[in-house]
Amino acid sequence: MLSGVAVALLNHLLDGAPWARARLSPHAGSRARVLAGGISLDLSIAGNGQFAECLSEEPPQVIIHMPAPLPAELAAGLGSLVRKARVEGEVDLADSLGFVFRNLRWDIEDDLAKVVGDIAAHRIHGSAQAVLKGGLKAVGAVEANLREFVAEGTTPLLSAGQLGERGRLLQGMRDTLARLEKRVDRLDRLKA
Repeated sequence: MLSGVAVALLNHLLDGAPWARARLSPHAGSRARVLAGGISLDLSIAGNGQFAECLSEEPPQVIIHMPAPLPAELAAGLGSLVRKARVEGEVDLADSLGFVFRNLRWDIEDDLAKVVGDIAAHRIHGSAQAVLKGGLKAVGAVEANLREFVAEGTTPLLSAGQLGERGRLLQGMRDTLARLEKRVDRLDRLKA
């Protein structure tokens, strides 16, 4: 199901990019696999330069290994992720796919305008960009604060092994304290 949605979204983007379909159409029938963050998407290229979900059992001609995307990277667009990708396979097909993925853009405002009108779409898009920019700025500030805390903080951070060792030490101290309390209670009873 996820692959069907991804293919539909890619084809929607290709609908507005005749240059991309022209670049992909010579590779009709070729297969590609995109691996990103544990998700695998198998694609085939149709004669019209659009993608189709690949159901073939044969290995793909190109495999694109993309890093797991962070929210900030997704906001920057698909191009920034593709630049970090590692590509294996047929050179011509990999070059065409890389070029298309790096340069394919989604005109969100145009799609919104079809639903809510031009003016509302422009305002919604502008507001969403401002919120996204503010969110990215906040994430950057949190990251900088965490880096400063780790680099200059007075509280040392413990590894999982060190934390486990401290837990065992505290457990031993608690057991020793419980035994000591029992001895004190016995001594108090003997005195009485």
